[in-house]
Amino acid sequence: MSVTVYKNARIFTGSGDILENGLLAVSHAHTQFVAPERGKTPVKVAASLKDKLEYVGAAEGYAIPEDAEAVDLAGCTVLPGLIDCAARLDTLHPEADDYVDNIGTAYRTFVAYRAAAEALNCAVTTVRAMGMPNNIDIGLKNAIDKTMFFGPSILTCGPIYAVTGGCGHEKYGLVMASGSDELRRAMRIHVARGLDGVVLQVSGKPLDSLNGEYHQEMSTKEIHDLVKHAHGAEKKVMTAASGDPSISACIDAGADTILEGRRIGKENLAVMAQKGISYVPCMVNTPEEFSIEHKAVVAEAIKAGVAIGVGTETLPSQPMDGTVAVVKELELLVECGMTPVQALNAATSGAAKIAGSKAGVLAAGKPADFIAVEGAPDKDISAMRSIAMVVKSGRRAFLRAGGKNENAFRIMLPGYEVAGGATIDWTRGAVQGVIAPESYNDKWNLYKEI
Repeated sequence: MSVTVYKNARIFTGSGDILENGLLAVSHAHTQFVAPERGKTPVKVAASLKDKLEYVGAAEGYAIPEDAEAVDLAGCTVLPGLIDCAARLDTLHPEADDYVDNIGTAYRTFVAYRAAAEALNCAVTTVRAMGMPNNIDIGLKNAIDKTMFFGPSILTCGPIYAVTGGCGHEKYGLVMASGSDELRRAMRIHVARGLDGVVLQVSGKPLDSLNGEYHQEMSTKEIHDLVKHAHGAEKKVMTAASGDPSISACIDAGADTILEGRRIGKENLAVMAQKGISYVPCMVNTPEEFSIEHKAVVAEAIKAGVAIGVGTETLPSQPMDGTVAVVKELELLVECGMTPVQALNAATSGAAKIAGSKAGVLAAGKPADFIAVEGAPDKDISAMRSIAMVVKSGRRAFLRAGGKNENAFRIMLPGYEVAGGATIDWTRGAVQGVIAPESYNDKWNLYKEI
């Protein structure tokens, strides 16, 4: 078993401690293969990476082995890898036709893996993926967990469950159904396939409504029935909801997290804080005309003590304002009143609690998922724009510190640099046959989709 030591760094543990001259030691348990006999042919089966944090603490408290690799991170702050609580890994270019599945599930899976790899390079080591039907997220999760590919940990939410004709009905990534029985049936099938959580589309958006209000589309009974069923299967529930009637229905049903929440009254925020219902606002995905109101809600949620997690509701790597979506969301949280430390917690330990991840904290025995940034992001959140290193499961994706410049993980062609996120139209020239608009309902009929 080999050891890698990261020394001379400030360490933000995610559990409230900041070590000014800290050291991390990672023990590497190399991937093992077992070869059970199947007839006369040996079958190799890959095991998961077993790399763990062996030590996190003061430098003087650890004796560095003579054969250990030592990485000098002077001038950097080490912190847990970021967690995106609500990412859309198969988000396509704005000009691409995302209203039908015109590229096919197989190709879309590769598009999603590209996005997952970009997320890792943007310091996101865990992604809670939503809006991905046809088992795309489950396939990605399994391939990464079994070490077939390198990438962030994937927490799967499958497709988004919505009422027939509801918000987003014309877009790829939803399962629509009418009534509690049909919705529960759809959920049962997907949960049986291995989902970690579920997402409900509860509200419509003002742009969908003649009176410009957020209106509740999923009935209160449907919300209650779906939350009860999901909790019975020990799955967390995230509800995309805005407007107090919808928020109240989600609170009463016992939803775990409110997604978006672009309009929430103070009374509901107080109840959310009291009941421990978390909030993932995804401000980076809010249309400009609603951003002022949304930021005001987030500011009130911070004052009320609501648990807030970082989510993008797009690609974590989407270019925004000179950085990427996940970092921009951190900056927006600080603009709304969080301290830099609170914002970092919302993307690490706090996000882990919300999403159900084992990561998010740097401590002995925890997953070796961590990053390094130049400067002190706990004092100035803009330091998150300067990522110097990303480590996932003990293996470095890249390192640009301590006089080193290594890129151990690159999915792009050698010497070929491209912008990330949805700036590239991966669908152009990859069309596999367009579905006519009149067949939308047939395509998304839950009995066919699942």
